[in-house]
This record gives sequence, C-alpha cells and structure tokens, in this order.
Amino acid sequence: MNPMDITYQPILNLETGRIDKCEAFCHPLEAGADLAAFFMSAELNGSLRGYTDRIFDSVFADWQKHGSPTTDVSINITVADLAEPDFAKRVERACKKHRLDPRRVWFEVDDRAQVVVDPTTLTMMKQVSTLGVRFSIDGFGDDLSQTTHYEIGRLPVAEIKIDARYVRDADENMRHRTIVTASITLAHDLNLRVTAKSIERENIAALMRRLGCTHGQGFYFMRPSAAETIAALVAKMTQAGPLPSGR
Repeated sequence: MNPMDITYQPILNLETGRIDKCEAFCHPLEAGADLAAFFMSAELNGSLRGYTDRIFDSVFADWQKHGSPTTDVSINITVADLAEPDFAKRVERACKKHRLDPRRVWFEVDDRAQVVVDPTTLTMMKQVSTLGVRFSIDGFGDDLSQTTHYEIGRLPVAEIKIDARYVRDADENMRHRTIVTASITLAHDLNLRVTAKSIERENIAALMRRLGCTHGQGFYFMRPSAAETIAALVAKMTQAGPLPSGR
C-alpha cells in the first residue's frame, strides 16, 4: 500500500471555543501537487474505490487511537463514491474494523458536485445516514453551486459549510457578507449546523460569531496538523480552557 499523508484541521464551536470536529485532509503521496486532478483521474481509471477505502482505514484508525470521544471527524467524499452500490456497507465495515462509532463520522460533499441529479446518490446518502454518519454540503454559496434552497431541504444533511471566498473578506465586501448572512439564516431555518471556512483573521472570527454562525475553521485557529497534535491540544483544552473564538 502506498503511503498517505493525513492531517486534521480543527472545527471550533464559535460560542464555546471548543473543538467539536476535525476535517481530515488526505493526500496520497503519489498524487503530487495537483490533488484534484489526481482524484479526477482516479475516478476515470477506476482506482477511486481503492483510495477511498485506504482513506477510511487510515482516518478511522487515527481517530480510534487519538480522537477524543467528544470530537468527530469529517472526510471529503465524491458523488462517484456515493454511486458505488456497496458504499454504505464499506463504511459500516470500516467502522466496525476500527471500532469507531459511525455517529462520530461526517462526510463532506462538494456543493458543485450535483448531489441531487441522480436519485441513486440521494438513496445512498439516506442509507449511509441510517448508520449514524452525518453529511455536510461543502462550499455552499459558490458561484457554481448546484444545491438550491429547496433541494437542500430534501437532502439528509446536518451541516452546510460556507464557501471560503465569501468568508475571507466578509468584513469588507458587503456582497459577500450578504451571501454569508443568507447562508447562516438558511441553516438556522432548516435546523442545520453552519460552518464558516477559511477564517484567517480575528475580526472575521468575531464577525462570523456576531452573524450567528455556529462553527468555524481556518488558520486563525489552527493549521492542519497530525492526529497526535490534535489529541494533545484537546487534552490541554480540557484542562486550560478553549481556543479564542473571536469574542
């Protein structure tokens, strides 16, 4: 099996400053610099399935060994993964193998990926959800978004993640702030968790909190790090208190 570089970025509850979840960034070392092109090629040549299973094994093993019982883990998947007829069974099998509660697992699906075009995809999302796994719509609000407000109400999702381009300068760009505000309002109306991506400055963290965004991630809080580093931070926070959340 070829080696894989995996790091994790904390996602904070902006009200408490506590780490609720970490997003896994998985990079097969043979992928080189262009990760998106690598996985697109894997979809075309039929090798994506193998890489997805490797990611499950690596991340679930990490989280069983280092993860806190109060901290979930999130993995990015593709619509091609959801099109696999045995995808739910593979997820269940991997969780059992590593003795990881599926309720601690989230899957992120890119909003530009036309999630609801194929009814088979929607059916698979529902099957995976019955295991306890939760779904996030990533990159919500992007110019190429495929998920309408009506459709997101039909999807078995628990979270929307606001696209980074609108978060980064929402303190200066009123159009972007309007999109962020509308996304937060939609999430609240649908009883969904809402996460702002790519928070890189203290004033952006404070703005997201004032606008009612429940969670945030970005370099302002912490860069992606090894599972052991995240575990040490969570343990330290248990004793010393939460990270700054932009108050």
